[in-house]
Amino acid sequence: MDKTFALFFITVVTLFTGLTRIVISGKLNTMDLNLIKLVHLYQHPILTKIAKIFYFLGESEVAACIVILSLGFLCWKSYWKEAQVLAISAMGILLVIDKILKPWFGRIRPIPGLIDVHGKSYPSGHISGNLMLYLYFSYLMGFYFPKWKAFFYTISIFFVMTIGWSSIYLNIHWYTDLLAGTVIAFMGFLFCITLLKSINNKYLDS
Repeated sequence: MDKTFALFFITVVTLFTGLTRIVISGKLNTMDLNLIKLVHLYQHPILTKIAKIFYFLGESEVAACIVILSLGFLCWKSYWKEAQVLAISAMGILLVIDKILKPWFGRIRPIPGLIDVHGKSYPSGHISGNLMLYLYFSYLMGFYFPKWKAFFYTISIFFVMTIGWSSIYLNIHWYTDLLAGTVIAFMGFLFCITLLKSINNKYLDS
């Protein structure tokens, strides 16, 4: 891991730690409630349908299908190391979020939600998993098509932002859940890139 990546990783970890301490203290509860109320000022049946679609696209089952298809494509093209990193990181973030962090913090979701969702809310698995996944895809695509790198990252971030918006709109997550999920996604992305560079020298200068 080079100095820039190390510094960025330490910064991200510090941000997550600081954010979590403030969330646990309850100091951001009013902000969370006000932001949800602000989004709900613009509720409309059409927006509700759109929100449900984007929330569905962020579901773990959909992400799992995308990962499986991507693994198949990478293996078909003999990108074995890229596939290994994808498999390890996808499984890793799923375990960290659903089996460790969410049960540990045990934060209750907003009530009532516009759709039926179970489990704890902090940090958001929708945001952390999908953002890490699509940032990794953007990195790979940007490596082979450098002129389109900014486009790939822009589309990925915009797509995940719509998933985040849908989570707030449907009253499934607090805003700080999404912030924490974003921070963890960048931690996961840094892990992906660091691991990829350590096993495949062609990415060292990217």
